[in-house]
Amino acid sequence: MTAQPQGTGFKDLVDPSLWKDYDTYVKEADGQLEKDVVASLEIRKKLREELLQDPEFKNKIRPKKEERKKWEETCAWAEQELYGGNVAAVDGTIANFPMISGKRCRIGIVATSYKNNRIEKVLYVSERQLVEPSLSAKEHYQNLAKTSTMSNMLLRALMLYGERDLALKRPERWKFVHGELLPYELRTGLGIYEALPETLELGRKLINAKNVISVIEDTKRPTLMAAGTILNKGEFMDVFSLKDELLTNFLDGHHAHFNKEDEKYFRDFVEGYCDNIRFGMFKVGQKPYVINAHKEVFDKAMALVMRDAASQQIRGFPLLIDYADNICGTTLSGADFQKQVMFKIANLSPDSLGFEITARKTRRK
Repeated sequence: MTAQPQGTGFKDLVDPSLWKDYDTYVKEADGQLEKDVVASLEIRKKLREELLQDPEFKNKIRPKKEERKKWEETCAWAEQELYGGNVAAVDGTIANFPMISGKRCRIGIVATSYKNNRIEKVLYVSERQLVEPSLSAKEHYQNLAKTSTMSNMLLRALMLYGERDLALKRPERWKFVHGELLPYELRTGLGIYEALPETLELGRKLINAKNVISVIEDTKRPTLMAAGTILNKGEFMDVFSLKDELLTNFLDGHHAHFNKEDEKYFRDFVEGYCDNIRFGMFKVGQKPYVINAHKEVFDKAMALVMRDAASQQIRGFPLLIDYADNICGTTLSGADFQKQVMFKIANLSPDSLGFEITARKTRRK
């Protein structure tokens, strides 16, 4: 049995002495929080100092002194491309309402770009009913129970596919998408839906196009977290390839559950195409972020993303993507969609509303 660090065993973590009455908690909370934050900052400082001693990491930090002039020229080019209307950002949103007859869903995708000193937008919407075929009432309810998780992943896959497909079709020279270039939902095959032929063909098109850049907000990958720890504002880093990531942490890391045929199909895709895509890290504001970009245009891609992110000095994330996300959240509100469905059910069949609405939604707030 592996020994636990002192104080971290389950028995230690459920120790009754760790619980305080509310009045005591209120008196001590602020001071304890300050101690914890100071300790966390000190740990980050030590981590950064240690990582900077590693030449593999330190030598990857860019721009270097000798390339500063070339980088400034690339940044000036990026500004012209960005505000000349040659860059589009694409983001999407999902709203759904589980019903006894199946899941009612709406997928919205927004494309934004700079035109004539302002941001323009285009909005696309797809609404549909997802129903698993069944031969009996018993089978229908069994399908509802077992496909709930898969249908949520399917919805995300449909949205992510639609975003990237739209990005490829946009006329701008450069395209930003939110999240990884080929997200998890587009590389699993989706079981009975047999999605791999379609999703990997899309992946080939995205990689071959070379002009689609994905921007990722959060990551739990240790190497990228380390890279983000040592970057200062205005710096970036080329960290590793998509091929390395998928071979190590997806295929050989047992996160993929393919049959033999699909595994070979996916591995051939990884070996043939994914070495062209790089994971990079950049920092413009308070927080570092990740990009996927083709290795042949990596510096240009990084300059475009960092220039747009510079419009938000604190957040430091590309404004075009955030604006598309904001439109998704307001124009295509998920809460409004659910209210529309409930209103329609109540209007057409009041007695059915109790079967279609979850108990949590009936709570008084």
